[in-house]
Amino acid sequence: MRCVLVTILLTGGVVLAQTPAAPNPSFEVASVKPNTSNSGSSSARSVKGSFTILNQSARMVIVNAYDVLPERVVGGPSWIDNTRFDVNARAPEGTPDSQLPLMMRTLLAERFKLVARTEMREQPVYALVLATPGQLGPNLKPSADCNKAAQSSFGPRGFGPGASPGLAPPPQGQLPACGVRSSSDGRGTTIFGGARTMADLARTLDGTGGRVVVDRTGLTGTFNFELRYARDNLQSPPGNDSDLPTVFTALQEQLGLKLESERGPVEFLVIDSVEPLTPD
Repeated sequence: MRCVLVTILLTGGVVLAQTPAAPNPSFEVASVKPNTSNSGSSSARSVKGSFTILNQSARMVIVNAYDVLPERVVGGPSWIDNTRFDVNARAPEGTPDSQLPLMMRTLLAERFKLVARTEMREQPVYALVLATPGQLGPNLKPSADCNKAAQSSFGPRGFGPGASPGLAPPPQGQLPACGVRSSSDGRGTTIFGGARTMADLARTLDGTGGRVVVDRTGLTGTFNFELRYARDNLQSPPGNDSDLPTVFTALQEQLGLKLESERGPVEFLVIDSVEPLTPD
């Protein structure tokens, strides 16, 4: 039985002692430096507890740390879009990948004095639904569940459940055993899913047309799927000779699903304050 410390006041009241809040997780070693290379490329990756960002704006570092789309991060001065940074950080040995985004938030608070909050706003969204009730497309098949421990803690924007960035797509004709991976070429994008829920697929499609995608299929359990669509997933770019369909057509033809427009609550990250980098 756990003992609870109490303090008896002169008035006869009882005040329960409060348990101190756990400190936010932080990296064991971290370096943040401005990047002045003027390079057009940037990247973010994590390998076995080490985290590296190259040539990203402060806003994109925030996007990665909070796993939100860039258009859902609002507020902040202009320099967070114009000034780029390199981040090299290492977590304590044995740290699970799920802690890395929280560590990035701690780092942002320490080095940029970032203060941010979430806010729900009514916005247009897409609902992922069955195109024909009770009927699945040829590339969507029920699957057995898989070992959840094999899931990556990184998502389409670098963090969050759903995808495994930095990993090569599976061999031609093969799906990942457990997870979501995407591959892009000059013609289009292919999303491979192995033992994923429809909520996982909706998260992978999040950002289509700048909207949140929510699962309204009513399908339970896990599925294998393969979805291939034109690189510009909303329309065929001028001069593009790709014969691939848009994501809307591909969903219906290949998976038996469609996106319906509706309105719903969307989470935004509001930057209340942020300051220039505190040097290492």
